[in-house]
Parts: sequence; structure tokens; C-alpha cells
Amino acid sequence: MAVPSLAVVNFTTTLDTDEVDEAIHAVNRQITEQFAPIWGIARTLERLVPNFHPEDPDTLAEETVPADSVLYLVDEGTVEGALGFHDLNTKDVPFGFVFVLDPTDWTTTLSHEALELLLDPTVNVFVPGPDPRDSRNTVLHTYEACDAVERLSYQVGTVQVSDFVTPSYFTAGEAVGRQNDFLGVEVRSFGVTRGSHIAFFDLATGQFETVFGQEAPARRRFAARLEAHDHPKPERPEARIQEILRHYQSNPPHPRATGLPQMRGVTRTARYAVSAQRASGSRR
Repeated sequence: MAVPSLAVVNFTTTLDTDEVDEAIHAVNRQITEQFAPIWGIARTLERLVPNFHPEDPDTLAEETVPADSVLYLVDEGTVEGALGFHDLNTKDVPFGFVFVLDPTDWTTTLSHEALELLLDPTVNVFVPGPDPRDSRNTVLHTYEACDAVERLSYQVGTVQVSDFVTPSYFTAGEAVGRQNDFLGVEVRSFGVTRGSHIAFFDLATGQFETVFGQEAPARRRFAARLEAHDHPKPERPEARIQEILRHYQSNPPHPRATGLPQMRGVTRTARYAVSAQRASGSRR
């Protein structure tokens, strides 16, 4: 059986073809050699060269992406056009955005987003687990592969890729002989490493919450490993991205743009928040 494909579309003004191909090769190795044996899920990344310009509505062709899912590489100069591209061309294909904010960091982000798209392509899966603020409370955790360890990375060849959690991360308690992430830095089940974040839906309040890992010292046994793999993440302009989306919804770039009014979030965090709000509404 063929492995599903994941198209990678480079809309940045900073990355060249060789850089993108090298990163795709490394992430494909990560998926095949490390992620798939643990999770049993795989996709093959393939670079897609679009035959139109995403910022010009007159050149947009109404065609589906020839893949099972798609990731867009965008920067400050192309994010608005990429939104238009998604609206007219993906036709319900699972998608994600890699925001290239730092030329030294983007491969980790590509790995992060690719693995999370594999684990929850529709961005609407939640797992019941303990509230990190009060273990007596049960909340619905987002089904994310990398968020809880997003500050940690390692190399595949010469390319930096993201650490990721294992299935045991989403089970209550700590199983003997199992580790909750690939690098084995002792992240607790439903926990979060220093500087990383997790998001969840609080059933008691009906609110979508985000918790960041505190800068507490790690246990001595894992301190050196955490330090060696620590990789600070640049902040994504979440508010600005949502503002761009609202602008597009008010001013469609093309008269046949039908998908954009239904698009409620660009980043995975925003889309999970919408799913949580809908779940809350259905309970009332």
C-alpha cells in the first residue's frame, strides 16, 4: 500500500530549492526511521512547484493539490497570498503553515508541523487527561506530537528536526521501561518541558487554555540531555495572522472564493480553539 503524500509548497522569499529539498529529505528520514516505527503513521513529503502566483487572484487555477495533505512555507511577505492559495486550491485537504521567521530555525518547524499533521490531520482530536494546574480536574488535551517538547531538537544528517512525544505520553501514569518522548528527556505524561507549551479544553469552564513549561531545574540525570537539545523557538505572530484571515473573509480575493469564510484559524492552536468552542456549544 502506498504511503500518503504530503506536498510542501515554498512561498517564501528567502529559501531556495536546494535548502527546501535538503530539509524534506531529512524529515522524510525522521518519519520513516523514527516516527513511523513508534506511531505506525507515515506520509512522504514531496516538494510541489505551483504553476500560478498565490498573491494574484487572476492567475489562481481552481485545482486540487496533488497530494493527501499540504504544508505551506511562508514568511512575512507571502502569508496573505498563502491564505488565498489555501482558499482556492486545497479543497478540504489537510493543511498546515510553516512560518519561516528565522533562517536557522525553520527546519525544526517543518519537522514539528509535519509530524503534527500526521498525528491529527483534521486538528480536532482531544484526549482526556489531568489538568496541569490541578490534577484533580480532567481536561481535554490537544493531540499534538511536538508541542510538549517543542524546545527540544536533534539532527538527522546535518538538518535540525523536532523532538516528538510517544503514545505513552497520552496515557495516565508513568509506565515502567517506556519513555514519553523520542529523546527521552523525562517529560511526564500530559506534561510539558521547560519553555514548551501544551493546550487543552477545560470542561469545567468551557475555555481553551494554554500552559507553558516553567523554567524549573531538571532532575540531575536529565539536565545535561535537556541542555544539549534545547532550541529556543521564535514567537509566531498569532494575532497578526488571525487579523489577516479576518481581512480576507471580509474582502474575498476572488469571486469564487468559497472556502475562506469557513476557515476559522490558520495556526493549529487557533483551529483547536475553534473545535473546543464548538464542542462546548454542543454540550449546552
